[in-house]
Amino acid sequence: MKRFFALTVGIALIFALCACSQAEKGPDASPVAKPDFTAETFPKVDGSTATIPLSEGMVKALLSYAADEAQDFVHHNTTHNAYVNLIDGLCDVIFVTPPSAEEEKMLETAEKDYEVQMVVKDAFVFLVNSQNPVENISVEDLQKIYKGEITNWSQLGGSDEEIIPFQRPDNSGSQTLMYKLLVPQNEIAEAPSELRPAGMGDLVDAVSDYDEGINSIGYSVYYYASGMYTDQNSKLISVGGVCPTPETIADGSYPLTDGYYAVYEKDLPEDSAVMKLLAWLTSDEGQKMAADEGYVPLRAITE
Repeated sequence: MKRFFALTVGIALIFALCACSQAEKGPDASPVAKPDFTAETFPKVDGSTATIPLSEGMVKALLSYAADEAQDFVHHNTTHNAYVNLIDGLCDVIFVTPPSAEEEKMLETAEKDYEVQMVVKDAFVFLVNSQNPVENISVEDLQKIYKGEITNWSQLGGSDEEIIPFQRPDNSGSQTLMYKLLVPQNEIAEAPSELRPAGMGDLVDAVSDYDEGINSIGYSVYYYASGMYTDQNSKLISVGGVCPTPETIADGSYPLTDGYYAVYEKDLPEDSAVMKLLAWLTSDEGQKMAADEGYVPLRAITE
């Protein structure tokens, strides 16, 4: 059954893995105070659908809000709209998948400069119908599917049926990951509009459909597909013999790993609300909060 959780431009920052006051310390051993935000001073956040629980977790932890209050406080407008809103000055920081080529150009040509900093890990994952006998596909064969070179499940040990490969629209987070991690945009087979569902949940629904989805394959991000929106009629498959789990994403053994990023104005003062928020989020306390919300932390967190 489906269920919802209530839940520079060079992506190469060395993370300021600071920790909160009360005995937590960053790598330089300098203490960092836990931000003392109010609803008025908390940074305006936006982001991807899959990072809504992350933003809500920060609000619950730093404003002492109940879950329903955090849900009312946090408003994410999906990945691409969040990038647009950041550039337009409608928010202070966004939590998103990495920028697409179009979004990188938007950031590069904006009046301000921006930083892109990973704050938690995630992975690019593939779903098939639960009735499909295929449990594992290599990275190379996934590439061939989406280049149109493998077209039948029998080529992968499955039934003699045509593969129906779903994609996502350009500038959606999972489509950007497809181009970044698996098949470049100029090499991917063109998909008709009916095989490009607008919403992440729509893709899960399409693959899960017993009659129409049994020969389908699609993709998403681990956090969303394993918890935010699931269906008993679909299943995540292993890639290169490795099943996507928090452990295999954390240690990098799952081959298609990436993360969620904070994107924000460059050269903000260290005492600005955004920098205080990110220092806390990347601290042990903030990373434990993220793990408690179901995300994969940047590093192992000791209790």
